[in-house]
Amino acid sequence: MAYITLESGDIISEPTTLVQFLTNHGIFYEYWDPSVLSDRLQHGLDLSDQEKESVFECFQSDLERLSEQHGYTSHDMIILSATTTPNLEELLTNFQREHHHTEDEVRFIVDGEGVFTLTRNDERFGITVTPGDLISVPYGTRHYFTLTDKRHVKAIRLFQSKEGWTAIYDKDVSAS
Repeated sequence: MAYITLESGDIISEPTTLVQFLTNHGIFYEYWDPSVLSDRLQHGLDLSDQEKESVFECFQSDLERLSEQHGYTSHDMIILSATTTPNLEELLTNFQREHHHTEDEVRFIVDGEGVFTLTRNDERFGITVTPGDLISVPYGTRHYFTLTDKRHVKAIRLFQSKEGWTAIYDKDVSAS
């Protein structure tokens, strides 16, 4: 399950406290059990298009529910790893520049780990997401993303429109 690292260094990992913290900051969070997937579908980093469709089918009812509730019109899968992403370090450098979007950034983590560092309500904190975590970073929220030491993540992304997800770099601020 996700955990939050505050600027003070304190960590919030207790599930009820974590969900309450995120809710208080306007961040939508759910947990979907990735163990419903076969080992290959959950942990494979080189999935074929057909295998990706199988992952989507496993979570079809949740994807449809969220799409209906929030107006998502499409979804896809992103897999970032040293073995499947030739320009991983360059890509991560771009992700680590603080930015925002004109729509929510929604990710369901199938495998791996990453950290969203956000500034919300004048507070800066990191949310480490792990398999099963679904998070929606609200539109307009300044944030950046990086991988943990595991150095890979596989996630389903949901979109209201692909154009709305384009990163807007309103400051030349990088992760430090």
